[in-house]
Amino acid sequence: MNLVRTQILLTDEQLRRLRRWAKARDASVSALVREMVEQGLAERNQRKRELFEALEESAQWIEQHAPGLVHTPEDLQAMREERMNELVDNR
Repeated sequence: MNLVRTQILLTDEQLRRLRRWAKARDASVSALVREMVEQGLAERNQRKRELFEALEESAQWIEQHAPGLVHTPEDLQAMREERMNELVDNR
């Protein structure tokens, strides 16, 4: 693992609590911060996956219960082209 030095700003209280927690775990403050950052990023990715799954379920429900209501990018492009042709023909 390649570590890169960075700087963060913490309140006195945050640093005090981190130091106390690090001491209790016999770890460094840096190790705890890395662990917390990794956990936060993993939770964010999980929430993102859950949102995409919910969107996919919604799209499938709409497709089953209201077919044709949602257009694919290809449908939208074809509609744009058709409308452009209409505008050009009406000149």
